[in-house]
Amino acid sequence: MFDFVVWFVGGRVVHKLQLRPRSFGMGDPEDYANIPVPYDRLSRWLYGICVVNFDVDVGQTLELLYPPHITLTGSEKFTVCYLAFPDSHSACAGHTQHHFRFSSPSINPLLVKHQSLYQNYLQTLAPIPGACFGYAYFRQEKDPSFKRNYSQKSVVLLSPLPFDTLFYEMSAIIARHYFEKGEMGLREACCEMERWPAPEAGKHLTLPLLGPFFTLKIPLVVGSADAAGSPASSTAVSKPPSGQSSARSDGPREDTESCDSESVLSFSEIKDSLSAEEGSVSLFPVLRGSASVPQLGVIGDADAEASYDIVPDTTEIIKQQQEIQVSLETRNFLQSFACVLPHLQRIWELVLTAQPLLVMGSTPGQTSQTVQSLVSCISPLAFSADYRPFFTIHDAELKDVSRASSVAIVILGVTNPFFSKTLQHWPNVIRLGTPQHIDKKKRVHQPKTGVLLEELKPGLYSRYKPFLRRCSGFTKQLKKALASGTTEVRISRMIQRFFHDLTMSFLFPIEHYVAGLLPFQRDISPYKAVPQSGRFNMEEFFRTLETLGPQLTCEIKGDWAGLYRSFFSGPHFVAWLTRRESEIRAKLQSLHLSAIACADFTLWLEDRSEIEIVDMIIQLNQRIDTVRQTRPGACDVTADALRKQIGVLLQALPEDLRNVVKNSASGTGATRSTVAVSELS
Repeated sequence: MFDFVVWFVGGRVVHKLQLRPRSFGMGDPEDYANIPVPYDRLSRWLYGICVVNFDVDVGQTLELLYPPHITLTGSEKFTVCYLAFPDSHSACAGHTQHHFRFSSPSINPLLVKHQSLYQNYLQTLAPIPGACFGYAYFRQEKDPSFKRNYSQKSVVLLSPLPFDTLFYEMSAIIARHYFEKGEMGLREACCEMERWPAPEAGKHLTLPLLGPFFTLKIPLVVGSADAAGSPASSTAVSKPPSGQSSARSDGPREDTESCDSESVLSFSEIKDSLSAEEGSVSLFPVLRGSASVPQLGVIGDADAEASYDIVPDTTEIIKQQQEIQVSLETRNFLQSFACVLPHLQRIWELVLTAQPLLVMGSTPGQTSQTVQSLVSCISPLAFSADYRPFFTIHDAELKDVSRASSVAIVILGVTNPFFSKTLQHWPNVIRLGTPQHIDKKKRVHQPKTGVLLEELKPGLYSRYKPFLRRCSGFTKQLKKALASGTTEVRISRMIQRFFHDLTMSFLFPIEHYVAGLLPFQRDISPYKAVPQSGRFNMEEFFRTLETLGPQLTCEIKGDWAGLYRSFFSGPHFVAWLTRRESEIRAKLQSLHLSAIACADFTLWLEDRSEIEIVDMIIQLNQRIDTVRQTRPGACDVTADALRKQIGVLLQALPEDLRNVVKNSASGTGATRSTVAVSELS
């Protein structure tokens, strides 16, 4: 059901507004008392909301944790409190947003509970056991009643879902509501989210939240029906939320005074420094407002004599039906990589081979968005190592990342100058700041011994020697696009397309080789065990590169074999191969079940002994149990097909033995009957 507001002028309809769905509305505040605790449906999206306050005498303290039933360990509370605030040395002032990632065993029961929802997600967006994201909205305001005349507080949304473009929008709305109404504001937000549909992949979702509503589609895992395609198929582009307001139908945020407006580079600054030509750039922001919102003062010819001035309080009407389109796959790569544009291909290699990479910036908004873009640049391949968009000196893993030996955390975002000396041993560093010129001959420098990282000029400093030659064609296209005033959105899509095509060209030979390890469908017999696929052999794979290598889809030259060897020794390949083998086993199991369901067991029963028949019944019963555990959605249909075949087999047994087997639903009776038959024989 949808609500409509109709405006009449002179007895006729001037305009009709479609409001958000009534079933998802806020409703009467008394309705919140009827929401079931502990917010079971809310937990599919959100683990909880933290309010962190700063006290001059005590430091960061966890002021509120909502809903009240959720729990965090002492270590998790400590971590959230310090990651919720910009570092004391950060350039932040005013209201800012950033996100972080931390280890959280408390969230694992939630992932197990909703595992069936998340299993079809695109791997780059799938939750990771033990990892939790915090999406922070930090507010700093002058307040004479506080020491130092400032109040500082952060509202943090905790979730296992890496949907930063969505949760940045949510955190801004919920935080402002909390600052207006206190804990009741959080309760109202949670109660409305409790009415949200499940976060199912492949479906268009409408998610209302305190007035506005979000529309998004969670991409399906590759290979599923209606799976997401290339980045170009995305319907909307969301700018990095850090310190910026998304373009909306109700105009910019009024209460946001972000520090990142100074530290995060604008597109015009990037263009001026990278373009060979002078001139201003005209930006065309992506408007994400609903098309049904009327532009006040702009009236069609048919209604030229009508005036909207007589309509009372239209601001609230427009606000209630404000739509925010969210794309989970599209990122603003141009802004994230502004200072390293000449080295995008090398950065792709660093991420692909899981090389340690330190990102140093002036604000957590900068570092968190850049780190998330780094993780996304090898999509659709999932980044399977640990990474931290924002890291502080209070983190329990500080000692680990400070060691000169290899560390578990591969990509790290920091702002504190303390790390400038402590992490000098990291072999690859991105220093954020003013962008460089795109120079074809621009070299990547190695970090100099004795030079603090904060003293480095913006750019990439790396000891890594790339395997591939630089793609001069893409560099020319990028430079031309910047010089011609191409919009930020289009250039970001160009960069994303470059990363996507490079990753797909890299994965194509591996996928082709793995496909060759699969058994033929004719080898799948309903009367035999499920056939197994061959094992991945690296030397055999390398022998296929000459004829079926990346050169078929990519013009970039270089040591592709060396790049594959480096990739095979990293965590991304291990995770990819494990997941791929699991998918293959599931596919073979499914084909085997289909073969059993379609088989004619009357032919197989010829010249079969009673022991063989009972053994087949046991196997089919075991398959029913397996299907019930692993494929609950297909359980009824598949189980019915197997039971029909069991019925055919039972008819071939003597009546006394048949009764024993029929009385056993799980196969136990069949096992006993097999023993009995063996003894008789």
